[in-house]
Amino acid sequence: MCFDIGMNPADFSLEPFKKDIEERNKRMEIAASFKEADRVPVAFSIGGSYYCWMNGYDIGEYYINPEMQIEAQLKGLRWLYEELRADSSTNSCLWYETGPIQEAVVFGADIERPAGTSPRIVHKYRTVAEAAEKLSFPAPADNPRLKQFLADGERFKRAAARMGAKIPAYVPTNLAIHPPLSCLCALVDPAVVYEAMYEEPETVKAALEKCFAAYVAYYDLEWKAGGPNDAAWIADDNCCFISAELFREFEMPYYHRIKERYRPGQFHMHTDGPSDHLFKTIAAESGITQMDVGGFSKLENAVREMKGRVYISGGLNCKDFYEKGPMPAETRKKALRAIKLAAPGGGFNLAIGGETYVGTSPEGICELVKLVEERGKYPINISDSEIS
Repeated sequence: MCFDIGMNPADFSLEPFKKDIEERNKRMEIAASFKEADRVPVAFSIGGSYYCWMNGYDIGEYYINPEMQIEAQLKGLRWLYEELRADSSTNSCLWYETGPIQEAVVFGADIERPAGTSPRIVHKYRTVAEAAEKLSFPAPADNPRLKQFLADGERFKRAAARMGAKIPAYVPTNLAIHPPLSCLCALVDPAVVYEAMYEEPETVKAALEKCFAAYVAYYDLEWKAGGPNDAAWIADDNCCFISAELFREFEMPYYHRIKERYRPGQFHMHTDGPSDHLFKTIAAESGITQMDVGGFSKLENAVREMKGRVYISGGLNCKDFYEKGPMPAETRKKALRAIKLAAPGGGFNLAIGGETYVGTSPEGICELVKLVEERGKYPINISDSEIS
């Protein structure tokens, strides 16, 4: 599909949206403080691959073509601000993207680049024991792949300037690698890692320690060691596939160490997979203050275990919007059920749990925003007959 924006993408400016951005940020801040704003916020995590799909760009080429990134993002941002108008429509810059290959850059793994989709890391080690023994990484200053990343980022900035973009172009100084478990699962087949947790736990811990050393070395480029920092983010999809006991033993100690090192005001956890079995542990023991409740989790479980202690973002799934065109009637009911269940008292925003994937109907999520603007106003007034 292709959305013709009918203008030079570089002509787009955030200036007309300053008041909107302030209002959206304020609404999200109130919700995050476990209070009720004018209405429940609605938010989406949307990246460059989605903008490519909307506008007919090849996703695979996008991640190796900084000039294409500028054009695709400008078109996407215009749609984000003028059409979607969600509470997450507050982006203040263009953002250089490499795709999910951070561990390959840090640890020197091979990268596959299938046509028409995002790049992916080739597992570097066959076993956890091999990873524990051989896993190593260069210091950031000595990493040629990081140097190439930064050089491509400068190309990205030059492209934005050459095109006359009115929005600043930003290149992160770090690589945002995953926390230790998900990092290790990028380098070793996840099923092999899970099995090793039972059969050779100390070997797994040795490998995780090396992953954490890399995490710190590269995040110190972006966050202030010793803190305080405004916020810290953890993207940890693989924790969804282990038990609460294994999570507590193998992964959660690193959450504590990350929080101790960076002392974030907000500690945000992102995950896409089913996390229901972890909600209680996350709320009571992890130190997480905000969580993306993955689209394959049940909002009821998140509310029961975390409401009032962890700011919850979720309630919907990409598959609720895979039908082309308007939002399906059942999805409308699901959205209203989520608002009725989780919105009272604040501490919640309605969202697609995790990322907004290619194929999610733009018309459908635009309609969702309008529904929330109408029916998400406080005090919440949604009848049982509307959601049954």
